[in-house]
Amino acid sequence: MGSHAVADFEILSERENSSGWWFEAQLICDEGGGLRRVTLLLAWADYNLWSVDGADRPTAVAEAALSYLISEVGADAIPDRFDASIIRRRFPDADREIPKLIRR
Repeated sequence: MGSHAVADFEILSERENSSGWWFEAQLICDEGGGLRRVTLLLAWADYNLWSVDGADRPTAVAEAALSYLISEVGADAIPDRFDASIIRRRFPDADREIPKLIRR
């Protein structure tokens, strides 16, 4: 994984829709430690890829994906709103590493 320290973050809310889940998260920024909110879409396709047996809580998968992304780019570079699939497209090892980060 990347060389960035994993920032503290918290999932604040989860909303299910027809294509997956929307999560609101709060991050502690790298610079100055301020708080920042981001919105993450976790589509069914990404959930099914990362939670191989489908037994993981969607929140746990979203936490793993966000943790992985922060480790790669740092909290300050996380977009305000993004689809988790960008992680897979941008980082070739994401599909292998994110399942390892899911807390059961």
